[in-house]
Amino acid sequence: MTLPANFKFKSTEDPKVIEQLYALCGTEWGGKLTPEQFGAAQVKGNFKYVEEGGRILSYYIEDTTTGTIVATTSVKFCKAFYKPADRSSAISSIPDPSLFGVNNATALLISFVFTHKDYRKLGLAGQCVSKAIETTEKLIIKEKVDSSDESVADNFKKMTIADGTNETDLQLANYYLSKEYIWILYSGVNTYYERFGFKSFPMDFYEVPNTLLTSDVESAIEKLIKESKEEKQSPSGKTIRLLLRDNPADQEIVQFILQNKELNIVTEINKLQFHSNLQSDRKSSTSLTNMTNILSMSKLGSSTGLSSVTETNAATASSSSQGSPGVRRKSSVHHQTIPKFAIKPTYAHYQSNATVTKEMFDNFSEVSQKFANIQGAIVTNEVQQRSYYALWSPLKGQFFITGMGEIQFQGIPSSLPANRPRRASSLSGINELGGYNFKDLEVLVFTALHVAKNCDAQLDKVHISVNDLPEEIPDPVMYDFFINYLPASIHESGDAKEEVKADVKLLTDAAHSIHVLPMVRKFGSRKPEFDLDWVADGMWCWG
Repeated sequence: MTLPANFKFKSTEDPKVIEQLYALCGTEWGGKLTPEQFGAAQVKGNFKYVEEGGRILSYYIEDTTTGTIVATTSVKFCKAFYKPADRSSAISSIPDPSLFGVNNATALLISFVFTHKDYRKLGLAGQCVSKAIETTEKLIIKEKVDSSDESVADNFKKMTIADGTNETDLQLANYYLSKEYIWILYSGVNTYYERFGFKSFPMDFYEVPNTLLTSDVESAIEKLIKESKEEKQSPSGKTIRLLLRDNPADQEIVQFILQNKELNIVTEINKLQFHSNLQSDRKSSTSLTNMTNILSMSKLGSSTGLSSVTETNAATASSSSQGSPGVRRKSSVHHQTIPKFAIKPTYAHYQSNATVTKEMFDNFSEVSQKFANIQGAIVTNEVQQRSYYALWSPLKGQFFITGMGEIQFQGIPSSLPANRPRRASSLSGINELGGYNFKDLEVLVFTALHVAKNCDAQLDKVHISVNDLPEEIPDPVMYDFFINYLPASIHESGDAKEEVKADVKLLTDAAHSIHVLPMVRKFGSRKPEFDLDWVADGMWCWG
């Protein structure tokens, strides 16, 4: 399908035109901001990413008769990791050197797909996306060919040249580049992008309403923040540190958190084997769950956790005929059979979104600006000598916790006196027992609700993807925390308690309810049927 004669597809690097593209999106996505304010905020985030070494391509369709920009999209180059599939099945096969470690790759993130309200129902958004993908892929192939080193025998140009010609074989080029480039996007229109070859990777979310933040709860959070800031000892034995955007020390902690996340992702994606009974629901389909978690979820006296590697055949030992093997040991350890990829956590991507948040809330009240400057928090339980962090951000007009987990206590610069004696308590034994203190996680969630409420009264909910939850805590435990523990932990006095109705929901239809659906497309292909596993996708890499 070609564009009508009066429409022209273009790309641009002109900052003024790029700002117009974002301003067009701001006509509906700007919320309280004017389109111009929305465009100015987004373009600063764009430039921040480019300044840090990133790359963003901006595309649009123009009505040549009026000069009006009628459709737009952008392609953001994000660092990623790629792990090829283990195709060797024979025991005596020679190890494949390409399977050692993980390879660097690039995720091509499509975002800001928008059509002018007066030009809808003409298929312009689809045309803009299709042509943006086609143009970007041609550009990447050309750059790879031009940068090929002629002195290297197996350079990209020589490997992709068509027999008897000097032309590049696109099929070969796409085959090689599909191991280096992956298309991704976060769809807000359900499965619309399947027509372009994208495959859905649905995520579940917990939705926490701000009705949980009663006056007593909010007062307790504010008191804890104040006591921690004034270096006073809290009766709860907890301290909280807010992570501020304009505090260099706090930003170093954010970078440390992202580096740890990167290490965990590399460890996860590098696995070539997985156990079908021990895999995690939260991570990739080829994931190994930590053995400690498996044992902690097993009933006392049960051997389920350790005997999962055995499976019984249909016939039981009692009904087996004499000489029958009865119960057979059958290994459920499998080799990875499909390739995997993951987005690399980078401070540049994080700062790009943070810059947009700052610029947007600069148009709000001083209170909103103050709370928008808070990017997360760390709660330290001095009894257990453990700390948990949470990072959050307003995204697409909603408030998301984009990361949550444990952070090593020794690595957190403490604001408390160095000679302060550690509180002695038998509760420290929880660590050795493999237990989890819900109260620490509760403080983080309530602090996020407190920040969201003060940023903008319209942010009446906090969402967190199951993929962004603490990796060290099993999924069933986190489900119990959100669905059962959190609503029951509300404390109000008198008749007010009867008025509190706050249910935390597990959203299994996020594509409809909050319009978030991660999708992946294979480089050089329009077919949505392909084998590729996205490891550790979450809202932390949203764009």
